[in-house]
Amino acid sequence: MKRLTEGTALFAEAKRARRNKDWFQRAKLVVAAARDRAVETAQQRGAPSMKRFPTVLQRRRLAERLAQYGIPFLAVPEQSKFA
Repeated sequence: MKRLTEGTALFAEAKRARRNKDWFQRAKLVVAAARDRAVETAQQRGAPSMKRFPTVLQRRRLAERLAQYGIPFLAVPEQSKFA
């Protein structure tokens, strides 16, 4: 059996640490491609894709803000199917 001295490393360097540079390069390419796809789909739609109604807290905050200017806030728009 080999005798361990002070300079001897007990474990090998992590393989992940050696490949980090390559991994980051691939991750950057993936993010850039996703960003390009998002821009393209946003341009095709022409409108925001979020169709959800605001939460109760968001509605309350918006109503308070609009009340400062004397503007009535309709929680659910008339053209909505939920009205």
